[in-house]
Amino acid sequence: MFSNLLNGINDICGISSNDKVNKEVEPFTFDANDVYKYPTLFEEADEMLQVSLLIYTFTDLRFLAKKAKDGTLKGGEFKDPDLILSLPLNLSTCVGLIEENVDVIKQEVGDADHEMTIKALESIQKRYNNNSPMMKAPLQWFKSDPSLPYLVAYGDDNPDKELVYAVGVDPVRKRVTVAFRGSVTPSDFLTDATISLERQPNPVKDLSVDQSDKIGIHKGFFNYLLKPRKEYGGESKCAEIFQHVIKLFEDEDRKKNYKLYVTGHSLGGALSTLFGFYAASSARMEGTIPLPISVVSVASPRVGDAAFQEAFYHLEHQGCLRHLRVANKGDPVTIMPESSGIKVFALMSPITYAALKFSDSKFEEKETYRHTGIKLLLSKKDQAEGDGTEQQQQENGDIQQYRISYSCKKYIKEEVNSKKKTTGFNILKSFSKKDIPEVVNHFGDTYYNNLTSVKDSLSEVTLNDLYLSHASSVFSK
Repeated sequence: MFSNLLNGINDICGISSNDKVNKEVEPFTFDANDVYKYPTLFEEADEMLQVSLLIYTFTDLRFLAKKAKDGTLKGGEFKDPDLILSLPLNLSTCVGLIEENVDVIKQEVGDADHEMTIKALESIQKRYNNNSPMMKAPLQWFKSDPSLPYLVAYGDDNPDKELVYAVGVDPVRKRVTVAFRGSVTPSDFLTDATISLERQPNPVKDLSVDQSDKIGIHKGFFNYLLKPRKEYGGESKCAEIFQHVIKLFEDEDRKKNYKLYVTGHSLGGALSTLFGFYAASSARMEGTIPLPISVVSVASPRVGDAAFQEAFYHLEHQGCLRHLRVANKGDPVTIMPESSGIKVFALMSPITYAALKFSDSKFEEKETYRHTGIKLLLSKKDQAEGDGTEQQQQENGDIQQYRISYSCKKYIKEEVNSKKKTTGFNILKSFSKKDIPEVVNHFGDTYYNNLTSVKDSLSEVTLNDLYLSHASSVFSK
């Protein structure tokens, strides 16, 4: 069973419709016969945001530990490098190591990044104060507590040339989490820039005869996550990560009571979307991972074309996959890429464009990228003025607003602050200088501040609620 799963992932090949008999299910029902306790929308977004930001600094911490061990660290003394590289590693130990090495970390990664790390860790520990008798104070180092989250795997052997991932277990939330690091190295940015579309067999073609036989995936992301690696006997990074996940779910208690979450910021968000899609595609056939699989991507670029988007929401429709896509208004990364490299080139050459259009009337649609999932769009007062949205006054005088939407090529439905509804929102209608994307809107602290400012409103609803109120409309029309 396990070998079949990995072969399916490595081949990225379609799963035969003969392998599965479709069952009639209520659209977008994730918890009808499920004992799992899903968090609120805010809790899911906030907790996964913390993880997606922590992986940056923790990767730096492990890098410093490796330098300390081989004698190449030029800064101050780094304490307990062997411990930081050991696995499994629980949260409290990680906190203690960061406290011990605070000066070296600040020197290497900067005060701002370190402050965000501490904020994230404090938020995580605050959540555990109410669940663990040993967690009585923020940033207090306790050696052991079975209720604390802990890391079981870390993929950073070649962080300058390959993606970085972490796999952890959260006994309180009862989830296994896979986190991907965002763009840091030249290899990461080259991956982002490789915007041609890789055509691959549709692994969920059996869910609807109207689907395309192939889906288009961002070539850079495909190569990073799914491309077979010769030096590893043809095993892809995706298959490598799956080995860790499958092993964790071999435990009967986890298989019955836990769920798989996948998260990441920026490039990490794109990789989490792609990993979640293939994980759900395989899990529905093999039964090795409990469904649904939940993806919480932060500041993610687009991952695939319309065929990928359609395959993705068929998995959502079947209750196999949930995706909360968190984006700041004005974050330039979240609106890219719009088109594949072929389409960009064609638009600059009228003759090439005419030839491609003549050979395939759907050329433009096939070379256009599309987002997936339930979108949580966050923005501030100066971004909300004049667009007709309902606004929320904060204690510090700022005004925050958010939008909830689910879109596909069939239908678009949006909600503002969970109260006012509208359809077909056109961002160009009210476009002005304040709408120009800024890099600052991509930073982790901006996401952190924007999200926490609307905590009360987002704590009144769950992601499952939003699927029923928004995504189900796509299939009811």
